[in-house]
Amino acid sequence: MIASARSAYIVKRLEQSGIIDYKNISKELDVSEATVRRDFEKLERAGQLRRVQGGAVRSDTILVGELSVTAKEGLHAEEKRRVAKKAAEEVQDGENIFLDCGTSIAPIAGELMHRKVHIVTNNHLVLSYAYQNSAAEIFFLGGQFCPADQLCTGPLTLRVLSGFLFDRAFIGCMGLDIARNEVYVTEMESLAIKQLAMKNAKSSSLLTDTSKEGAHGPFRLAGCQDFDRVYVNDGGTRRNYPKNFIVV
Repeated sequence: MIASARSAYIVKRLEQSGIIDYKNISKELDVSEATVRRDFEKLERAGQLRRVQGGAVRSDTILVGELSVTAKEGLHAEEKRRVAKKAAEEVQDGENIFLDCGTSIAPIAGELMHRKVHIVTNNHLVLSYAYQNSAAEIFFLGGQFCPADQLCTGPLTLRVLSGFLFDRAFIGCMGLDIARNEVYVTEMESLAIKQLAMKNAKSSSLLTDTSKEGAHGPFRLAGCQDFDRVYVNDGGTRRNYPKNFIVV
């Protein structure tokens, strides 16, 4: 792919996601990270993005520090909270719940901590919602801890997860293509965890926001129709979503 085409792709992905990193863009474009870094540098000089440690954000984003899940928490935060609150309404007391990794899923924990439910997660952000008198019982999956993404992955995580059965699993993604009926993720390790949780759950729900629509990743998680419900924020458009989509 020529440089101008790569630059156009990078700008489009940045507009869709608000934040991108060298590793995933290099995979998506099938080029080296060094090539992506040079592309980012050129785009920064042109005022089309702002580089941060590990990747880039939109040029108008006020962001200090490295590219991390902490930074992502501030992107589309209100939309994520609104979607999470609506999704939490389907949970019944006494249920076993799986909460996936990511900043779209973590806010559900804030809605459930006062409920008598069992929460299983590999998402370290969920623990920030726990407090001394929480009614919820939390099981944190062990494994290899990834500080940048605030999650645990690996064979140990999968082995422990395989022993749980869930009433509901709440799953996140990096992008989805509704027309093609595809939901995408960026890491094979998290892909295996998401798919196992969905397999072990009676009901699975996807949480996303409109910034992820049209974004594609290297790994297909499932089809949009494989989820009982897909929660998405109201992006102001009047598009016709599939019947299993709940627009908040």
